[in-house]
Amino acid sequence: MKALYITSIENWSGKTAICLAIGKRLQAEGYKVGYLKPVSYQPAQLEGHVVDEDATFVRNVLSLDVPPWDLSPVVVTPNIPPECLEEEDECQLRGQIQEAFNRHAAGKDVILLEGGASLREGYVLNLSPAMVAEMLDAPVLVVVKYHGRMQIMDDALTARFRLGDRLLGVIFNRVPEQEMDFIHKRAIPFLAQRGVQVLGALPERAQLSAISVGELAESLSAKFITGEGRKDALIESLMVGAMGAQEALSRFRVHQNKAVITGGDRTDIQLAALDTSTVCLVLTGNLRPAVEVVERAAERGVAILVVPTNTMETVEAIDRIYGKTRLGQAEKLAHFEALMAQNVDYKQLFSLLGL
Repeated sequence: MKALYITSIENWSGKTAICLAIGKRLQAEGYKVGYLKPVSYQPAQLEGHVVDEDATFVRNVLSLDVPPWDLSPVVVTPNIPPECLEEEDECQLRGQIQEAFNRHAAGKDVILLEGGASLREGYVLNLSPAMVAEMLDAPVLVVVKYHGRMQIMDDALTARFRLGDRLLGVIFNRVPEQEMDFIHKRAIPFLAQRGVQVLGALPERAQLSAISVGELAESLSAKFITGEGRKDALIESLMVGAMGAQEALSRFRVHQNKAVITGGDRTDIQLAALDTSTVCLVLTGNLRPAVEVVERAAERGVAILVVPTNTMETVEAIDRIYGKTRLGQAEKLAHFEALMAQNVDYKQLFSLLGL
């Protein structure tokens, strides 16, 4: 049985998506695949259990015959029992993780361990990514999200510094198309000379960082006025309509498949948005739009969401969720799997794992 621990440098880097794509590829090649998220910092409630936020989705994608609450033995909530902060591990968190690992790995060819969202977390509980990977004797694959040329190489070298020889390799994610040449010709050779193997570089795709109308509505506790049947429609960009109608119209024309956040009383902005490529209107202040807006949105298949918060509060709430790669739609998952197949050296990855 082989184990692979997959972690990332920072939040919302695409770690879960990459973990699932690797799992699907392994299954397609005939391997029996297990999955475990040893430590979760994304608590959610499901049927009276505290579970990882993405546990049900992971279970369904990989067709795992286990309940979602069995996929993460340690779910960290804000209310950490004081005894868990003692040096002797009074909560026996390590024991829970080891027991879950042994159980989920039994009968499997490969177990994928989804690690922390950041190499900075987990030290308080002696459960940092490096510590957990060491405890489970698993090599580590690190996902590095692109922000700039220096940053992406620094982050890869940071992973090497933190993990040492346990680092199997890195995958770069969300690299702008115009930077791919630099990545392949300069960054990858530079890092190889310093002991860091880059196993893939994924180009940025707007549709993959998109969120659905349904996800947006759920996160905002919004009320549908129109378009409730379009919950799976994808939002690729967000715009705030706080300017004059003419200025707004010229800006709206630049962005495709967008959501426009504006006051519920800004009929002029709403109509301008509906004359361009708009997927969703988010109307703030708990104000119902004018009849003309509702009729035009219904004609054009645009969802209208009404939220009780003001525009600034709404934008802040969206900022907390937007940019997290979510693959809940079959179309997005298939697109991401294809992107991985084209840009990740699976043969080398599996060889390094001893498969």
